[in-house]
Amino acid sequence: MYRFKYALIVLLSFCAFNLTSCKHENESSMESSPKDDSGEYARVNDVVITKNEYEQYAKGKRAAQPDANFTDQVIIDELIATELLRQEAVKQGIDKRAEIIEQIKRQESNILINTLMSDKFGDLNFTEEELKTEYNRLIGLSDANEFKARHILLNTEEDANAVLDALKGGADFVELAKEKSQGPSAPNGGDLGWFKSETMVPPFAEAVSKMEKGTYSTSAVKTRFGWHVILLEDKREVELPSFEDVKQDVQRNLTRQTIEAYVKDLQNSATIVRPSDTQNSEG
Repeated sequence: MYRFKYALIVLLSFCAFNLTSCKHENESSMESSPKDDSGEYARVNDVVITKNEYEQYAKGKRAAQPDANFTDQVIIDELIATELLRQEAVKQGIDKRAEIIEQIKRQESNILINTLMSDKFGDLNFTEEELKTEYNRLIGLSDANEFKARHILLNTEEDANAVLDALKGGADFVELAKEKSQGPSAPNGGDLGWFKSETMVPPFAEAVSKMEKGTYSTSAVKTRFGWHVILLEDKREVELPSFEDVKQDVQRNLTRQTIEAYVKDLQNSATIVRPSDTQNSEG
């Protein structure tokens, strides 16, 4: 039902737009819209459409479709049609539905938050020195190495040790991975391809960084996914990006940190009760 109503509204809007476009292309005298010194630009029943509302709508419409030639009359007709449909929706009580009220609240929150962020951080800039300091910090955290590895993922340490024993006995790693691994890479012999250590969970990344090329882990590595037996096939050093190459990314990173600090300050000055707090007090 909702899909049908939505589709109908879209269809009616499309038809109204096309009909008014064709009509007013041949009636140039109608291209100027009514104006009023009081600021009233148009009226739909008892609702006033102000000059400012019209200008904001027209600006957004023309910006969204810069190649289209929207006359003033076409835009005001569309704005009037939109208001008529809104009034009809209210008349039918749609605005009183719980799910609609919830959606309106979410939209209101989004608008308020976006405006706050734009007002507070829209013109945020950092000095060249601040950007370079952050760049050097990030570079210091980066591993210049990439690794090419395979792994066999097992559910228990016992199973992992059994695989290690099989490898010590001369078993082929790829065949064992296809047969024993519980991970999605099993059909490919446990192949993980090339990766940087920061893309892996810490215990796995730490184990790989200490291994020699062409060797497998001497003990199973435990992560939240299970127990891993790892074969490091290759390792290479990669060139880290220059400051100029990632300057915009550094700017975004500093902006994110500034916003996070701002939210943290709001949290520290607020009274917040989380579900876990309520559950603990009940317990």
